[in-house]
This record gives sequence, structure tokens and C-alpha cells, in this order.
Amino acid sequence: MWRSKVMSSVVLLCVGAACGAQETESEMTTSGSEPNTEASSIDDRGYAVSARLVTTGWVQEHLEDPSVLLIDLRPREEYDAGHIPGAAHLPAKETFQADDARGVPGMLPVSAHVADALGSIGATPETTLVFYDDAQSLWSARAIWALSVYKHADARLMDGAWKLWKVEGRATSDTAPTNNPSEYAFRDPPDTSIVATWSDVVASIENPETVVCDARSAAEYEGESVRAARSGHVPGSILVEWSQAVSETGEFLPADELRSLYDSAGVTGDHVTFTLCQSGVRAAHTWFVLTDLLGYDDVRMYDGSWVEYGNREDSPIAN
Repeated sequence: MWRSKVMSSVVLLCVGAACGAQETESEMTTSGSEPNTEASSIDDRGYAVSARLVTTGWVQEHLEDPSVLLIDLRPREEYDAGHIPGAAHLPAKETFQADDARGVPGMLPVSAHVADALGSIGATPETTLVFYDDAQSLWSARAIWALSVYKHADARLMDGAWKLWKVEGRATSDTAPTNNPSEYAFRDPPDTSIVATWSDVVASIENPETVVCDARSAAEYEGESVRAARSGHVPGSILVEWSQAVSETGEFLPADELRSLYDSAGVTGDHVTFTLCQSGVRAAHTWFVLTDLLGYDDVRMYDGSWVEYGNREDSPIAN
């Protein structure tokens, strides 16, 4: 094998919702401090492509823009307790994961399922969709990947997510917007070039032109944390835990730091790269980092991830 296994240090980052009770008013509340209106410029971080990443300041400026639909992916009870003014709600897992025809859980749902969910909150193919969550953009990245497969024209995620919005003291609301449902339908065939299969991953083991980037924890990779019938990792795969790509406030690291992180592990972008995790959420986060922020040419997310790979008796496994 041309590449060596590189074990990245694990950075444990909080992915819980912002703590503290929130005042309740009929329309809007603030968390006490003045909003930080000088959010760090994404353009200064050196990303290859930054169009699908927006700051909290950008969101603040577009709260009244009818062409922009802000979508909160947190649990419903958290959304009801307080959200960004005007944000609609979608349940992340129910919208962007489902059992496939073989019974594998956590897979990308059929296009009609995703389209119906978007239509229920009034989205159209022309709408700019902006996602945020309370998990350092994990579910937002899953949404971006799903809508890249189904070719929605303009889908973005909010850097720093809900945690940063709260830290900056920006306004929140406990009132859900009234959005008229639409008849949403995807117009083009899915882009399967960014989707990897079990066969692709197995074939990559002996292919020096490919690399598998594992976004899970070190305990999962080493087989100490068992979350399937079999534990361990794809032989020759490289561990770079997803959480190392973001700061303590949930913002993505600058491009030079990201490049150093992945290059030092052996994920350099000059090979076809497959990302995986347990169920295709952390892997989607890594897919977004490698595709957009670092500009790697050919990155494919293995949607089945370990929930499929680790439950197959014929999967080659190292631990």
C-alpha cells in the first residue's frame, strides 16, 4: 500500500444545543448582548470555493430576503424554544436519511421524499436554501450533500451554526413563520458521481489511485467502539476525525490549517477520495471540507458507511 495509516489526535468538541433558559415573547428576543456585526470574512480564509458557506452576519442581512429560506435542522422542541427569526423547521434525520430497499438504515431517501419535505416549507427550485443545526454543521453538511446529489441550484450552510449565533447575541424568535407549501420537484437526474458504494470502497483497498478517509473517532476506527456486527476500519483507510476541521465555536478552520491537517495524514487530493463514518453524516461534513473548502477534484461520500460495511460478512476489515 502506498499510504500509511495515520492516527489523528482526537479533539472532543461540544455539539450540544446552547444552554440556558430563553425569554419568551410573542415575536422576538435577544440573549442580552449586542450582536457582533463584524463576523469574520470567509473570503479571508483561503478556501477553494466558499459560495456554499455563509457567515452569521450574512444570514442577519438576509432575514427579510424573500429569495432566501433559512432552515433549522435541530430537534423540534429546541426549534420551538427559540430559533433564528424567520427560519423554517425540518427534522434532519427524517428528511435526509431513510432505510433503503435492502433495509440499510441512514441512506439518502428517494428524491420525491426530499422534494416533498422542501415543498412543505415553501421552497422552490429557485430558492436559496440556508441550513443550520446545533452540531457544528454536521446535519447541514448532510443536507448540502443530499441537495448536491439531487441538484438543487443554491444550497448553503451557516458557518458556526446555532452555537455561534447564540454566542454573538443575535436575535431569536419563538414564532414559526407561515410558509405556503409549494409543489417542489427536482428537475435533473441525480448526480451519482459524488456517491460511493460498498463495491467502490472494497475495490479501493488494492487501488493506489484511491484513498478512503474515515471521519469517525479513533475508538471506532480501532475497533474499540463497536457500532455494528463487526468493528474496525477499511484496510488502508486514513483516519481524520471530522471534528478536527472546525474551531471551538463551530466555524471551519482556514484553508491552510485544513490542508495541513489532511495532507499530514495522507489525504492530499491527488487521488479519488472516499469519505465514510457510521451513517453518512460525519462523512458528509468531511466531503464538504474536501470538496468545497480545499477544492479536491474527486471526492465521493460512501452513504452506506460503517452501518452497511460493518454489518456485511464479506467486508474486508482491519482493527
